[in-house]
Amino acid sequence: MTMSGEDVVPFPVYWDRQTWELSRSAYLADFDDLPSSPSSWVSWLQEALECHVRRSAQVRMTLEVAPPERRAKGSRQELERAGKPQEGFSKTHLLPRELIVDIERAISDDRREAGRMVSRSAFARESVVAAVEQTRARRGSRGLPPAPARLPNRPPRRPSDAGTAV
Repeated sequence: MTMSGEDVVPFPVYWDRQTWELSRSAYLADFDDLPSSPSSWVSWLQEALECHVRRSAQVRMTLEVAPPERRAKGSRQELERAGKPQEGFSKTHLLPRELIVDIERAISDDRREAGRMVSRSAFARESVVAAVEQTRARRGSRGLPPAPARLPNRPPRRPSDAGTAV
């Protein structure tokens, strides 16, 4: 699915900081490593969600992630020193209506077939964690690159090694 010309709707997600940062790092790694990877983070998220929708309820259950800890008390610096997670944030993404329908169907399947209640945010976080793990496995010892404070909008791709003169 691509978003150009499609009917898009808001898809709000509560992101914990760790998952948010990992998703951005995995997006950059995929962008640099895979010529066919999405050229924007939200398109990378869309692919992760589409992949998660295609999984069965039983497979999604094995990928369940713990909900983020909320309402940690203290300043950002105090929380960092104590090694406690910082409170996350909500962000709304524009995604194709068809994908949202598929996500809601998958969430319903999870409830009926696997006996678990999953929010849209939890579904999004699970899809991202699974995509991050795939990227980590593919990269092996190279790990994930740190993401900049602000991702560039549609960054230029690295020139391909194929066909370049030396």
